[in-house]
Amino acid sequence: MSSWKKLLTLGRAHPRATGAVLAVLVALAGVLLLGQHARQEADSRKDPAALAFEQDADAWLASPSSVSDFVRAADGGQLAAVGVANGQPGLVLYTLKDGRKASVQVPGCTSLGCAGTALDRLGEKSAAAGFTLVGVDVDSRTPSQRVLAAVETALPIVLLAVALGGGLLLLGRLQMASGQNATTLATKPDTTFADAIGNDEAKAALQRVKAFLSDPAQYVRMGAAAPRGVLLVGPPGTGKTLLAKALAGECGANFIAVDGSYFTASYYGAGVAKVKALFKLARKQAPCVLFIDEVDGIGKRATGGQGGGAESEMNRIINRVLVEMDGFDAMDNVVVVAATNHEDNIDEALRRPGRFDLLVRLNKPTLPERQQLFDLYLGKVRHDGRADTGALARMATGMSPAEIANVVNKAASTAAEQGADAVTPDHLVRAVEAQLLGGEVSPIKDLLTAGTRDRLAFHEAGHALVGHWTGAGRIERVTIEPRGPGLGVTYMTRETEDPLYAQGELVSRLAMMLGGREAELMVLGSVSSGASDDLKRASELAIQMVGQLGFSETFGLLSIAGIPKELMGPELQSAVLTEARTLLETAQATCRHILTSQRHRLDALAAELLTTEVLSGPALVDLLGDPAADAAPAEPAVGPRRAVPAALRGRIEAADEAVA
Repeated sequence: MSSWKKLLTLGRAHPRATGAVLAVLVALAGVLLLGQHARQEADSRKDPAALAFEQDADAWLASPSSVSDFVRAADGGQLAAVGVANGQPGLVLYTLKDGRKASVQVPGCTSLGCAGTALDRLGEKSAAAGFTLVGVDVDSRTPSQRVLAAVETALPIVLLAVALGGGLLLLGRLQMASGQNATTLATKPDTTFADAIGNDEAKAALQRVKAFLSDPAQYVRMGAAAPRGVLLVGPPGTGKTLLAKALAGECGANFIAVDGSYFTASYYGAGVAKVKALFKLARKQAPCVLFIDEVDGIGKRATGGQGGGAESEMNRIINRVLVEMDGFDAMDNVVVVAATNHEDNIDEALRRPGRFDLLVRLNKPTLPERQQLFDLYLGKVRHDGRADTGALARMATGMSPAEIANVVNKAASTAAEQGADAVTPDHLVRAVEAQLLGGEVSPIKDLLTAGTRDRLAFHEAGHALVGHWTGAGRIERVTIEPRGPGLGVTYMTRETEDPLYAQGELVSRLAMMLGGREAELMVLGSVSSGASDDLKRASELAIQMVGQLGFSETFGLLSIAGIPKELMGPELQSAVLTEARTLLETAQATCRHILTSQRHRLDALAAELLTTEVLSGPALVDLLGDPAADAAPAEPAVGPRRAVPAALRGRIEAADEAVA
């Protein structure tokens, strides 16, 4: 009885597969019934004597006789009834007048007839002797042979039915299991907000969610709607997953993590089943934080029917997510936290209040936060304690927490490969360089000629010296080791991460960008193509200063960025380019003045670079000199501070990291 109950439960759990199997069985039963009915109709039209032979043919076939016995019985008038088998030439069943039954196989018969055999002119003998002669449909095979033949005939049909039913059953199980396998995702993390360095604004915003998960009844008493969803938006590697896990850890809640691709499946309907099972599990595990990473993978609902079945399936998945989020009760104690790098790719219905009530933006870490991150990750590896995490943090401008973690791991891996006892500052700096420039030291280093190395040394020395003496920033490291697309690099950082730039600071940056080219020209008497990127970035900065930041004598308060394109005539464009060129020429004059007055330092820097290839720390500071103590060029006039547009600020920050 229990087996029937299990079978019934399984059938209810997979209605589609069960229905398919039942349909196959019903079809088979119908075929069998139809065949039986056809045989009954055919039997009703047959002679009774023929039916007698056919219904119990084995009684005759079990007593085979010789042809001579059959001939003697026929000639002696002993035959009572004779049945000639249709389709089996020469097979005869006969009954004697004394009731005995026998069969005989007459040789020489073919499908065309039995002329010249014992069965020749059997019809005439029947009429003369008065015995019954009929044609019969019998099967001369033994019972075992008939069963084996029946099995061979039915086997393909049975296998087809089993394959069809099994395939549909497997499909049903995959659809259900694809949603139910989320039961293994629930964990209870011990991560807290203290483990997520930086993003204090995001942490503060998540305190509301923490309060709800800790005491949802408080919201119910006040009649306030509890937050249902939190959307974390930020660049890759800024700690969105870590913050979601920390939120669960702070509240002692369960944590379920999936990504946007989790809901897609190869089978129609499986994605919707996954959504149902996932939200059911979240309610069961309450209090719970349901984290959906890369939620933009779900996409937007499409209209117009251009995407076919895939489009329809994705629409159904999104609709199901909306229904599940709308179905949260105030006491369900479940919060959906979603993360994305592409906010615009999320369906608008998901972003509206009532689904994702809270939008939390994450940013890349600031200078102090980067230093804390270096301290955190260095604490997890064996190091010699000499690393200057402040300098590393300044060099790592624009890096995310994930990139900083990768830098420290890269340094530890390099130390292990070299057989070192601990991670040294050099390992860390080289890991930062590899991260910023996209690779290790290039093999092209061994192919550089002595003349090219001399040019690179003076080029980078010119960048460093001009940047240092104009106060453009702090020169952290100078190298002529080729990495990525650059043959040499000068790392410069700002003392602070103030989003505002003074006019004097940007003018100094222009001079620094041109310092490499001017050093080549001064010492070697010619320039190379290595300065092309410097000129490009310097030109972009000069045009931005004139056209957008208000550092223009010609246009005053007028911003070119605010002028409609149809009013931007050739004269206006020419005026912008003329003043930008003036800025570049002024910066060039500053470069030449510094390089001429500090020629001895330029030569010393280049010579040391040719010897060591890398300069940093106190040795670099000594070679650069002290502008406050020595006679320095006149400082550029400092103009008003301006808030720099995001696009330009990115280019300036890139220049902070390295000047090639």
